[in-house]
Amino acid sequence: MEEQNKNNIPKIDSTTKNFIKEVKRIKWPRSTKVWKWFGITITFLIIMSVFCFLITLAFTSIWNAAGIKS
Repeated sequence: MEEQNKNNIPKIDSTTKNFIKEVKRIKWPRSTKVWKWFGITITFLIIMSVFCFLITLAFTSIWNAAGIKS
């Protein structure tokens, strides 16, 4: 069983206390910066998706022109 102090509250181990201290020290980014990077990420994903689609379309056209069927 966990150790308990005078007030019958479970004692928190040092690992948990250190974790909480570290989380409080973190400097979280502002929401404007988060939204900016979210937009950049989504834009990059859309561009890469279109690029992959075009590459696939090009190779499919080349294979069809060469008579290769799967």
